[in-house]
Amino acid sequence: MLQSLRKGVTSWVGLLLLGIVVVAMVVTLFYGQAPAPPRGGGRAVATVGRTSVGEGELVRLANTALEAERQRRPELTMPQFVRLGGLDLVLDQLLVARAIDAFAERAGVPVGRRLVDGEIASLPAAQVGGRFDDNAFRRFLQQQQLSEAEIRDSLASDLRRRAILTPAAIGLSAPVSLAEPFAGLLLEQRLGLIQAVPSAFMPEPRLPDEATLGRFHAETRASWTVPERRAWREAPIEPATFVAEVQPTEAEVEAYYRANPAEFGGVPLRDLVQVVFPTQEAAQAFAVQVRSGVPFAEAAAAAGFQPADTAVGRVSELGFADQTNAAVARAAFAAAAGAVTDPIRGPLGWHVVKVEEILPLKPIPLAAAHATIAAKLMAAKTEKLLAERVAAIEDRFAAGEPLGEVARAFGLEVREVPPTTADGQRLDAKRVLVPATEPLVSRAFAADVADGPMVVEAQKGRFVLLEVTEVIPPAPLPLAEIRDRVLAAWQMKARSDAARAVADALAAEAGRGGDLAALARARGLPAPQPLRVRRLELTQMAAGGSPIPPPVLLLLNVPQGEARVVAAPGGQGWFVVKTVETRKGDAAEAGKLVESVRQGMARDAANELAETFARAIQREVRVVRQPAGIAAVKRRLAGGGAEAPAP
Repeated sequence: MLQSLRKGVTSWVGLLLLGIVVVAMVVTLFYGQAPAPPRGGGRAVATVGRTSVGEGELVRLANTALEAERQRRPELTMPQFVRLGGLDLVLDQLLVARAIDAFAERAGVPVGRRLVDGEIASLPAAQVGGRFDDNAFRRFLQQQQLSEAEIRDSLASDLRRRAILTPAAIGLSAPVSLAEPFAGLLLEQRLGLIQAVPSAFMPEPRLPDEATLGRFHAETRASWTVPERRAWREAPIEPATFVAEVQPTEAEVEAYYRANPAEFGGVPLRDLVQVVFPTQEAAQAFAVQVRSGVPFAEAAAAAGFQPADTAVGRVSELGFADQTNAAVARAAFAAAAGAVTDPIRGPLGWHVVKVEEILPLKPIPLAAAHATIAAKLMAAKTEKLLAERVAAIEDRFAAGEPLGEVARAFGLEVREVPPTTADGQRLDAKRVLVPATEPLVSRAFAADVADGPMVVEAQKGRFVLLEVTEVIPPAPLPLAEIRDRVLAAWQMKARSDAARAVADALAAEAGRGGDLAALARARGLPAPQPLRVRRLELTQMAAGGSPIPPPVLLLLNVPQGEARVVAAPGGQGWFVVKTVETRKGDAAEAGKLVESVRQGMARDAANELAETFARAIQREVRVVRQPAGIAAVKRRLAGGGAEAPAP
């Protein structure tokens, strides 16, 4: 669990962490000023130089990281994510990114717009058929709830980080003598026995008295603690409510049609070819030659021009003027079909243009273009009116009007959202947290009751009035409400403890030379399973993201002849693992493996050096964590027992 997240943290040179777009932040260089307010809202969880990082931003990034991790582990909850260290890893990555941004800003590392354009074009989510597609890019922005400016800032920050970190990790290598022992270890084979000791095989424990059950409830309070929940009101601004106000008039449609003839086939087009000479004399000689009967292509080839050099294709006068200048385009569109122009001075030299074909006009009638024009004008009017409406609502909020009154004034429907956790769950009638689809949950947790009503952009072009109305702090569910669940957990633990005692006894006897199969048979347990493994295949499994079962992993670390105990997943029991035989690998038998290990060690060394440099940058720009703020976020997301491991 969290394997991909942990892997991302070990390399700061990567583009993004689990798809999280970290918005760039400019760090003030004026140390005499007061610290800036926390970014993202709420109390500060850290400071980078004189700039604070707010809990709101950390919560938002934690939600994004959790959603990404759920692609691998759909059952993962926010409390589990926090207890397993996910929030700490997200904060680590965030602070390193902020520190490098600040360092790059001080160093004046430039990032041009074209570089950012290239990064955007290379985003897989913004491509269709391997090429950039603007519609796909806009959909990506909507899905990530980002503006184009935000993602541009983020990618610019990443480019600065790469410019800072990449030189620190270039040119590292690992010697063969260092790689060979590790390659031999990968080729090592182990034969072992895995004995399951299921909790279900243990006798049913006696029912506990109320005092015992109460103590167990208190000791495992993290399991019964509901994370912070928030209730809010929301009122979407639906463009459909002002459709009548944005309908274009017939006059507006006709005016657009006449003002944009190029969109509707009303602009003359010509198929042109041209040559460009450095001197007027050479251009004049070429024109005379073609007019005397020499084919244009033949004369151009004799002058050293390739077909790709002369081809212009079908263009309008305005389009050709953009490629050359107004004088060259005017001459080309004044010539007859088949004619050659006199030499005209252009930006690159003297142009001689031949008109291959004059294409007949095929204008789209206004009636046929009417629907397209009306939709375009309606979209533009909607965007303008929406911006005006948002501004008007924000003015009324600033004047102190409550959300309900403002919503009524603009005909908006208000929805009351019941208390919901940061990862989108609610308590049902059985006092169990169940998923609830609430697109604005991250926005609600980035805000606060004291902020009052506000307008937020839920998606690109979709605005919602939002007001947090209640914040319910983390609290354990009372024993009386969940007694059956607590009793079941106590019984499971009692059986697990009994199974652990049996497993420990089996491991001790097997480690002293006892026959594990006979020992298990004497206790009424299933027979142990033999297993032969090699580190290489398991390493490849792990690299591919496949989880390695705990007893298999333990087998790689138990000395020959000894036995160890490891827990089964979900409290189902225990495994006794005994290593029967170990065969060492010989790296000399796998030259390619040695080279692969050597290259991998070089990459790891580069990552570690880059990470070390990043840590030094953190010290240089003075990154300071705020333990109280971080602890508060953990309590909000995972409950009061966030620091304790799950029982």
